[in-house]
Amino acid sequence: MKTIRGTVNFVELVGYLGADPELRILATGASVVSFSVATNRFGARGESGQRSYETDWSSVEAWDKLAERCGASLHKGSRVRVTGSLHSRSWEDKESGQRRYRTVVRATDVMFLDARGGEAAESTTEELFEEEGESVEQ
Repeated sequence: MKTIRGTVNFVELVGYLGADPELRILATGASVVSFSVATNRFGARGESGQRSYETDWSSVEAWDKLAERCGASLHKGSRVRVTGSLHSRSWEDKESGQRRYRTVVRATDVMFLDARGGEAAESTTEELFEEEGESVEQ
């Protein structure tokens, strides 16, 4: 994790895809995939003292080769570990004229946690660097 003058923007999620990922090819030729990841956290205690769980949905996007790998390999219900950073966008709604905001996790690594025929989990960042002839920092 790299920091910039005393700040940290790092996200790690382990959860399940809520729907099939959406892969798009932009006019520039860049690939981008979008998907949502469900994670659970503890909620309030009930009357019996039992803890409830609440589900959070996080929007994730990945770009270029990572996008292509995710689009080809992931599906609704896939279990993943996503690391990346938060990216916030704002725009003016054309209909209402109001300012709108959206925050997404921009993935730098997506690990596929579903077992495939007894194989170990796969980390896409390491494979991408191997394909391009570079080494991965540990």
